[in-house]
Amino acid sequence: MLMFKKFLFLLLCCLMLPYSGVQAGGLFSHHTAGPVILLGEVQSYGDYELKPDFFNTFADKLSQQLQNQKISVINRGSVTNESGRHDTSQSSEDQMLSIIHMDAIVHGHQFEYGYATAKLKHYADAHVGRAHFYDDEKVKAWHNQPHLVYRLSPDLQEKAQQIANKYGATDLLFVNDKDVDVRLKGTVFATRTERETRGKKMKTKMDYYLIHAQNGHVYEGHCEINKTAQMMNFAIVKSGKGMNVDEMLNAVMTVQTKTIAEDVAKHGLKAVNES
Repeated sequence: MLMFKKFLFLLLCCLMLPYSGVQAGGLFSHHTAGPVILLGEVQSYGDYELKPDFFNTFADKLSQQLQNQKISVINRGSVTNESGRHDTSQSSEDQMLSIIHMDAIVHGHQFEYGYATAKLKHYADAHVGRAHFYDDEKVKAWHNQPHLVYRLSPDLQEKAQQIANKYGATDLLFVNDKDVDVRLKGTVFATRTERETRGKKMKTKMDYYLIHAQNGHVYEGHCEINKTAQMMNFAIVKSGKGMNVDEMLNAVMTVQTKTIAEDVAKHGLKAVNES
């Protein structure tokens, strides 16, 4: 009887403890053990005409690919921050995540000024000066760089940590999909307007930034896909020769998100933690 009373007492004590779970409003649940990535923003700071549904689809695919790598993921409802490219009507958290994203971009190993929106260029000019010149050799070296990291601005590292703590995340991931051009039989998906649209054409360029909230270390990655026989064969086998441009784009996004997730799992998380 005495043991039973002790058990009831301990049970009541546990029930009275405050709930400490994270109420993030994310789309995916996560475990506290191991890294937890908050998908901060999937955006284009290079191509204003990309459709909002592109960003949403990409974010969903990226979240799933990260989970396939056994990485816990949290998605915010406004992960694409679509309004942030044109006005300031979004929430203060959205605005801060945009600033953190831009800071990671302009302090990277190679900032491609030619693939930047006016908003990003103004930020770069104000924070790192006007020494941004496109250099093919530097960009080539940048794409082939070892897995190096750099630091976010100290004041923004504090903001990043505050947001990460809110969601129970250890890291934040940002994707800048700066150039997308997918055509099929003369159908143009994105913004390029060259007259030559016959046949099939695919080109996507994006950079991604993994930020460790605790120390502000940034891991920068790059993913570029051009039309290749392998990619075209993959698309034709999957959907047949009648594949439309949206199906083609989805096939490209699947490859891209898989590439990013594997790189983050294999190199990114280790790099930002050990540096």
